[in-house]
Amino acid sequence: MKVLVALCFVAAVAQAYDIDWSQVSPIEVFPPDYEGFLIKKLKNVTPLDPSRIVGGEVATRGQFPYQVAVLSTNAAGLTGFCGGSILNEEWVLTAAHCVDVAVYATVVFAAQNINENEDGQFSRLSSEIIVHENWDAANIRNDLALIKLAEPIAYSDLVQPTRLPSRSQVSETFAGLTGTVSGWGRDSDSSSSVSPVLRYTSNPILTYSACRSWYWSLVNTDQICLAGTGGRSSCNGDSGGPLVITDSDGEPTQVGVVSFGISLGCAVGWPGVYVRLTDFLDWIETNTGGAIVIN
Repeated sequence: MKVLVALCFVAAVAQAYDIDWSQVSPIEVFPPDYEGFLIKKLKNVTPLDPSRIVGGEVATRGQFPYQVAVLSTNAAGLTGFCGGSILNEEWVLTAAHCVDVAVYATVVFAAQNINENEDGQFSRLSSEIIVHENWDAANIRNDLALIKLAEPIAYSDLVQPTRLPSRSQVSETFAGLTGTVSGWGRDSDSSSSVSPVLRYTSNPILTYSACRSWYWSLVNTDQICLAGTGGRSSCNGDSGGPLVITDSDGEPTQVGVVSFGISLGCAVGWPGVYVRLTDFLDWIETNTGGAIVIN
């Protein structure tokens, strides 16, 4: 039985970013279920109300100006739908499983309704895709990638870079802080396609030991977990998107990238698992050629 799923979507028909939503279906990447321990735990799970990203709210336009949509097209012409975040005028951060088989990517900026040609909404093609060299699809480890844009973007009220953790925060776990995740992923477990409108939800960040109590050895210290309390969680289509906290100065800091969840459902109360960005600051700085300098 396969019990974990990377949170990406694939569209069989897509032109630029005008997606035929009826053709969108999930793409799944599974690590092993070691000795069936998750299967045993799932027997005691009672699904929550899935009617209520799941259990979240619709974002206002410009609420998350660092959020982008990432459409990655492979050699067969299939286009995967994910999220991402703006690092600077030329670089975007996303998950490795979103682009590991991509020939190119299209990144959509300044969007709230991804299925409409909103005023100010625009896209850029990729000129380069860098997947983490130690990306392990079997266990969903080092699930991080960079997209270099073929043409730089200009900042506006709707388009702003994310803020990464500082090097002074490398030892911080962020446990107990409220994490907010945003994206166009499924808004319920009964949905068959991603949400056309940007949504968000918030929950506490768990300690490493608390997350291990759910996933055991399937999570590592370079991952971060957000509680699934109240059926609130990222879901299929949110992969690669940002997990942020409100930092001590009152400004948002991105501490994670959406990676995977439990395949039983997004609204069943299980934590979502994210790449912990404090473990990858050197990698980001090195692979952008110093274009992203992290103090």
